[in-house]
Amino acid sequence: MILVKNLITLQFMYYNTKSVSIKLEDVDISKGIIKVMPAVFGNIDSDNEMIPRGAFKKTIEERGPGSPKNRIKHLWQHNSYEPIGKPLEMEEAKKGLIVLSQFGSDTYSQDKLKQHIDEIITEMSIGFNVINSKKMNTGEDEKEYTKLTELKLWEYSSVTWAANYLTQAKSEFKPELLEKVNDRMTKLTKALHSGTYTDETFEQFEIELKQIQEFYNSLIQQPPSDTVNDDKSIEIIKSFTKTIN
Repeated sequence: MILVKNLITLQFMYYNTKSVSIKLEDVDISKGIIKVMPAVFGNIDSDNEMIPRGAFKKTIEERGPGSPKNRIKHLWQHNSYEPIGKPLEMEEAKKGLIVLSQFGSDTYSQDKLKQHIDEIITEMSIGFNVINSKKMNTGEDEKEYTKLTELKLWEYSSVTWAANYLTQAKSEFKPELLEKVNDRMTKLTKALHSGTYTDETFEQFEIELKQIQEFYNSLIQQPPSDTVNDDKSIEIIKSFTKTIN
């Protein structure tokens, strides 16, 4: 019977995710409380989907802070085994879903809060099930998209801006993606030199920096063909090359 219950729980965790860049709003850092917007309204995203205001209304009432269940959690990288906080307040504002989130007082959760403060983490993502949706048309170019009219929210997560960002940067090879990689490398290096993180987090930073170095080395050895006439991309690669030689 316990096994069946566990299987049912796992089935519920097969949900959709969406990530957005967030601007951290300092509410009370001393108490580990921040305000974030993990979902934006009215924007047709890369999945060709749009979340309208009102999509979270029912789930907030039934599962959010102040509700009888209050089951929505703040996770790390969508890992249900790594909760780092809880929502104190949650509301649908004009632009998006606003969450007042309190990080746990444990060392691990506080470590993740520091990564937000130091702007090493600048994105959040939501984990949800689609309850109701409908196909829509932009009316301009007859482009069709899906309007997610009702969502069941399970969690909102602090996430790295893309788990596969190095793969994405190499496949698309846009200057702005390379600039993001450079910016993250700079912040990770600064954190290693002057941060007050746990040993485990420092090790994770070192691993990611090594991955970035290997990424750039692969570009130096065999650059994608579309960089031949891309002066900006070449300059970014040359700039990084100087730092590792």
